[in-house]
Amino acid sequence: MSTAAPPGGHVWLILSHSNDVFYLEIPTRIIKTNCRRPVKYLRFLGWCIMGRSGAIKTDRAGVAMGDEDTLNDETIYYFVTNAADDAAALRYAVDPEVMKSRSSHSTSSTSMRTAQDRFKDSLIQRDVVCVFTNSSKLTCQGSHIIPFHKGDEWLDFVVQNRPTEGEDVSDLNSIHDIRNGLLLTGDLHHLMDHKHVAVIKTPNPVLQVDDIPPRHPLTLLHDGGQVQYPDGKRYTMQWFKEDRMEQRRFPNNADAAFRKDTQLPGPSPALLHYKYGVAAVYWWGKNASAYLGISNRPNLARPSPPIPAALGPERNLRSGHQLTPKYRRDPPAQGSGAPTGEGAQDQDMLDAEEIVLLLWSQNPAAIERRRRASEEQKRQEEERTSRLEQWRQGATTV
Repeated sequence: MSTAAPPGGHVWLILSHSNDVFYLEIPTRIIKTNCRRPVKYLRFLGWCIMGRSGAIKTDRAGVAMGDEDTLNDETIYYFVTNAADDAAALRYAVDPEVMKSRSSHSTSSTSMRTAQDRFKDSLIQRDVVCVFTNSSKLTCQGSHIIPFHKGDEWLDFVVQNRPTEGEDVSDLNSIHDIRNGLLLTGDLHHLMDHKHVAVIKTPNPVLQVDDIPPRHPLTLLHDGGQVQYPDGKRYTMQWFKEDRMEQRRFPNNADAAFRKDTQLPGPSPALLHYKYGVAAVYWWGKNASAYLGISNRPNLARPSPPIPAALGPERNLRSGHQLTPKYRRDPPAQGSGAPTGEGAQDQDMLDAEEIVLLLWSQNPAAIERRRRASEEQKRQEEERTSRLEQWRQGATTV
């Protein structure tokens, strides 16, 4: 590691296992605004992005910090896990080219509108009004946690590679599943789609309910007494980049409220935390592509991508939103004193959704699933080759 230090008002959280390539440059103020125990928040970010538990240290070989320890500005911290090494963890990672080829959702405009209307109707049954602002359902939209345009197969990638949270997602296979959505106002939907805000569910494997600052009170105006905060858990909206004007409208640490006594499933914590990690990488991540690049996995087997069916004009769900200059984001800058890496073109190679999914695919359960799948594929290929050879030998003798 060089003698460089984070800029004032920031800390670095090194996430790569054995080098300093991939890290987050996080505003200290945001950390303290989003969590009452900053060290635990760094642990949560590491778990949320890397897909495995770890400790926070000021030196890789040092002693783990305690949850109540003080976080110092302009300091480098390490998220340290029990992974054997980077190469082993990346060996069975999902191929980004395969992910990209399977993540486009093409459909006709009519069928898309029908699906969107049904999705919103199902969310109204659970959420009644905007879950964070209590605005009328008439001004709300059905917001997908995993974006609609990513499609069912991308959702399946996320579900199959998720960190364990004790959540049964075995039947979560549709992009329009109610667990993949929230009822939001149009503006808040826009902010969430563009990763300015994300939702953290507590308790989770790292953070407890009281680790998050007290909720901003929700003024109940339009629900007619039909909604309430869920008991014993919180779904909290948090900002990743301060915007005082917008935060007057959509306050940080606002909690979601849902229909009283609803039996419908809530938003999936696995999907929420995937999206939270995506937003963190999007705003704060540096050099992820250098760490995850194909050059690090020269022996990666690449299955043939499926041939997409011609189903009509392709439409991005977010294409109707025009970003104003204040919400347009430039590529992350590479400071002169930053750890070694590939520079400012990092995000052009892999987007934040791909980065977090690739990192999740390193968690032990996902690695083991992929190892078994690889071995099974090899076994089937050997059986086919053997049968073909037997057929050839039989044909020759005849």
